[in-house]
Amino acid sequence: IKIAWRSLWKHRLFSFINIFGLALSLAVCMLVMIQLKDDLSYDLFHPYPERTYRVLSDIVENKNNKQYELASTPLPLKVDIAKHTDEVEDVVQLYPAIKEKATYEGKKLYVNGAFTDPSFFKVFGFQLSAGNEENALAVTNGIVLSKATALKFFGNTNPIGKVLNFETLGLFEVTGVLKEAPGKSHIDFDGYASSLAIPQLEKTKALPEREHNWNTMNDSYTYVLVKDNTSASNLNKLLHQIARKPELTSNEGKINFTAQPLSSIRPGTDGLYNDIGKGTVWAKVLTVAGIGLIILLAACFNYTNLTIARALTRAKEVGIRKVAGAARFQIFIQYIVESVLIAVLAFVFACIGLIQFEQSLQFDPSLFALAILFTLLTGIVAGAFPAWILSSFKPVQVLKSISTQKLFGNISLQKGLLVFQFTLSLLIIIFLSAYYQQFSYVQSIDPGFASKNILTIPGAGKDIIFANEISRINGVENISRASDDFGIRGSGSMQVFKDKPGNQQGVLCDFYFADAATIPLHELKIIMGSNFPGNEVGARERYILINKKAVKVLGFKNAASAIGKTVWLNDSTNVEIKAVLKDFYDKGAARYINPLILRNKAGAFNYMNIQVNAAAKNNIVQKVSDVWKKINPHTPFEYEWLDKKIANREDQSDVYKIMSFLAFITISIAVLGLLGLVIYTVETRQKEISIRKIIGANVSQLMLLLSKGFLKLLLISGLIAMPIGYLLSFMFLQNFANRVSFGIGSLLLCFIFLLLIGLVTILSNTYKAAISNPVENLRME
Repeated sequence: IKIAWRSLWKHRLFSFINIFGLALSLAVCMLVMIQLKDDLSYDLFHPYPERTYRVLSDIVENKNNKQYELASTPLPLKVDIAKHTDEVEDVVQLYPAIKEKATYEGKKLYVNGAFTDPSFFKVFGFQLSAGNEENALAVTNGIVLSKATALKFFGNTNPIGKVLNFETLGLFEVTGVLKEAPGKSHIDFDGYASSLAIPQLEKTKALPEREHNWNTMNDSYTYVLVKDNTSASNLNKLLHQIARKPELTSNEGKINFTAQPLSSIRPGTDGLYNDIGKGTVWAKVLTVAGIGLIILLAACFNYTNLTIARALTRAKEVGIRKVAGAARFQIFIQYIVESVLIAVLAFVFACIGLIQFEQSLQFDPSLFALAILFTLLTGIVAGAFPAWILSSFKPVQVLKSISTQKLFGNISLQKGLLVFQFTLSLLIIIFLSAYYQQFSYVQSIDPGFASKNILTIPGAGKDIIFANEISRINGVENISRASDDFGIRGSGSMQVFKDKPGNQQGVLCDFYFADAATIPLHELKIIMGSNFPGNEVGARERYILINKKAVKVLGFKNAASAIGKTVWLNDSTNVEIKAVLKDFYDKGAARYINPLILRNKAGAFNYMNIQVNAAAKNNIVQKVSDVWKKINPHTPFEYEWLDKKIANREDQSDVYKIMSFLAFITISIAVLGLLGLVIYTVETRQKEISIRKIIGANVSQLMLLLSKGFLKLLLISGLIAMPIGYLLSFMFLQNFANRVSFGIGSLLLCFIFLLLIGLVTILSNTYKAAISNPVENLRME
């Protein structure tokens, strides 16, 4: 360790380059570790992970030759699975149909909840801090609240026995409060009501009749706890047997069910529709891990590069050690220790930098220990190849140059590593440029609906009194109500049948609930037909509006032929097509336009949108707030401007900052590697430069002599990176409905940017060598 420290101190510039580059990459890797630990920590506390499965729905459409995989299932599936008692120990269903406000003593708050079964606690291992797990969900109108929701409604008082009044679902008694879960779960609702209430709620029309309807694929989430002797293949056979029901097969398609292990739910996959809960997908996890490892690899290459570059000066040291009796493994260990010491110093600086950069980071002993092991492994990996090369020198060859060590034919090892680093840097710059241009382009596209000067108020969609009061405010131009705002995420999807539902498969369409005022407020264009009747919002739906894409997918010849036709929604409700709308990007211009229907039904509206006069926006907001406080004194007034809400959702500035930071680190590491090699080359060629200068070489000739080799490496990097970068960018842009033009001009600009950085690094050092005094370099000769 002492000898290693002396060597690092003697060559301080090289040591700084190695430590600084490695510290940057280790800081990124530790951030990646923190993120990966969070992404991989879901659903680890459930009691029977090896025996618990979620059932997925596979929908195959023969007509369109398409296949969809849904995380959701029909409600009747639970009963059919539970009949197979030889293989199944328990079945739990989550039916997230609670999406409305509840009131307690004047306090009105939005609750996002689900109906579930009494075995919920047994299967998932959630525990109660108040109430009895045995009977909390055995009461027909019982509801269990999360700790956070209970605090919002009741503060620190005991909530057991208190009654919440839901807007459409009625009264529910609080029978339990969940403990804080010992870990993260993809199951995360504000409350869980007893599924025993579903039949009565369907009978009173508070819920649609879906408990016995196999055509409702988007409603519930079914989890199966199998017995010890039952495997996943046995469960899949059982599910395939259930899928043979006549209700699930037709000439137009087929529905099948498959089992997904609980441990496979998070991280998930991009191709799964209708998923619930938080968490990420494997593609993002692997991307984050890959970026961290690539950046670390670049820093390790730097160490390898610079150590091999100094091999000439260290060859004598190796020869003397071997003459004095050192074995090869001892020299190998000596250089490994030096490499590990650099890695440890880099780790210390990385920790200091992280604490300064992100002061909210919490100390995690297991993660810290893993980071130390990772650092030691990094030091060993980075130093192994140089140590192997240095320890292989024979004393008789210590005065010979090792520049003949080649990689890839005539390219020396250090040059090959430098090409790799700059190729990687240019790839990141190209992708970053494509990413920025694409999202800037998407944000400039007209989505096809108006969003400016529209005040959106969550939870106010059912408040008719509030709507009537604010309509009298001067400057309020229009008021509409909808289940969700356009441009955000959409209300959901459903099966739509052109003919009366039988054995045929429906068409999957996106939908919103909206009133007649939605069309003029958002300036939607009606191609054919007419708007919803202005004063008709009944409990039963009569009309729908569809977009042009839905006309095509449903099989109508044109827009005119669709008007007045009856279609069936997935809850067997027959409705008439009232109008065909011009296609618009309801989920943003980055996403493809899907078949879309607008439905009109009382009690289904969650948001109120208020179009206001632009000249008096702030004054109107204050007046609307005053009306809200008068009507809802116990509920805080919340609002957003729709255009800003959409902009915030589409805003990629945080992602772009992170990617820019990664690009900066990668370029910095590459430039540090180039700087080290340039400095070393200049140092080892000082005598040659001085002699050439004495016999008449000028500064420009000397700079060209020293720089041309490195410029060739940068050009080689460009030739490798530009086609690969273009291919990666092309594949990335294929994910968008509207794509920016990204061609040779953009690639050349990225290359010129990196070339300029390289030129500054090279020429600043070669110029200094070219103007140096030859006498200083030759005076000892």
